[in-house]
Amino acid sequence: MSTLDATVSMLEAMPEDARIKVMEFTQRLFTSRKPANPFVPIGQEQILSDLAESRQQISDGKGLDMEDALNRIGKQHGFI
Repeated sequence: MSTLDATVSMLEAMPEDARIKVMEFTQRLFTSRKPANPFVPIGQEQILSDLAESRQQISDGKGLDMEDALNRIGKQHGFI
């Protein structure tokens, strides 16, 4: 399934009020004067620090299996 197919499938599974919220948000992305990207640029030092923290969490057994996490989120939001 392509990304487009998956997106359409998710939209079809959403209740009408949720689809309207997605449409309104998308419209704001294209009409906003300021960028919609909520992420601020970070430097190499911060990236390496975040990576070290993530590796430590995985070593400590605090990581999540991505497939399990995606399935849980999909079920929670009615996509699966």
